[in-house]
Amino acid sequence: MEIHIDITKNIIEQFDRYFNFTKTEIGLKPDPAIIEGDVKFIDFPGELEFHHFDKAPFKIPISMTSVNPVDTQWYIIHINLSKTKQEKKAGDQIIHFQKHLPIGILLYGPNLKIETQIPPHIESELATIRFSDTFLKAYFKDWESLIDREKSLVYEDLDPVLEYKLSLAISAMYDKIKCHRLVLDFVQQFFNKLKSHKKGINPGKLHPEDLKNLFKTSTLLRDPTNSQIPTVEEMAKMAHMGTSKFKNSFKQVFGLPPIEYHNRVRMEFAASEIQNNAKTPTEVSYLLGYSHPSNFTKAFKKYFGHLPSSFN
Repeated sequence: MEIHIDITKNIIEQFDRYFNFTKTEIGLKPDPAIIEGDVKFIDFPGELEFHHFDKAPFKIPISMTSVNPVDTQWYIIHINLSKTKQEKKAGDQIIHFQKHLPIGILLYGPNLKIETQIPPHIESELATIRFSDTFLKAYFKDWESLIDREKSLVYEDLDPVLEYKLSLAISAMYDKIKCHRLVLDFVQQFFNKLKSHKKGINPGKLHPEDLKNLFKTSTLLRDPTNSQIPTVEEMAKMAHMGTSKFKNSFKQVFGLPPIEYHNRVRMEFAASEIQNNAKTPTEVSYLLGYSHPSNFTKAFKKYFGHLPSSFN
């Protein structure tokens, strides 16, 4: 089934054309010949929407094209909660979008055309947050700096904090006021993470082939326990780019240079393990490949400004 979604228009009404929704007490039920799962959604005041497509396998292959014009005032935060990879297509190039530990978030910005391929009989789960400039103006004083309109697609990790906040929002969809508060909390945390993205030389709109290679190369950096990563020069060759273009393009999509991005993945993983009492700082240090716990402690303090023991 081919699905075409215009991000500037009502998402549920567009999906209804394909899925033939039936209203239920808890939301919407798609045509069971397509998928068995439920769909929940809430329209909040101020042009903010929250959708959750519950965990279920599609019975037929889905090819979904999402577009957002260059002059758009609408954006989508797309969170793939599936345990399996999705295929996304920019132009005629396929990108395998999947997580290693954190699940990825994609921010759909202006001048976007992206395709998602969902195979049948594989469990899918998705959450989306759709909002406009009106929403940004109402809640953020620095709203014009929150979204870089030169970037059609931005990636961010769904770290344990964001994942927890999202799970609370999904579980509260029965209570509109409570859910509104939790969605706002998630969005605020998400934009706080985007602020850490460094500004660099914008290489312009990325060619689909370059985008595919960036996502492919980034999987080498999302494993926190992998301390033997390729050099930037080696990754640039894998991405079929010059070193300078690779570094600038990677920063454009992921917000940080490659090595800094890998370090953030490692440090956030370490903090989560220690904070949740899954492992001691010493255990984490060896898991991450440090030769001695003191070296890990120095790296941790340099990144967070605190010792690992402060997270216990």
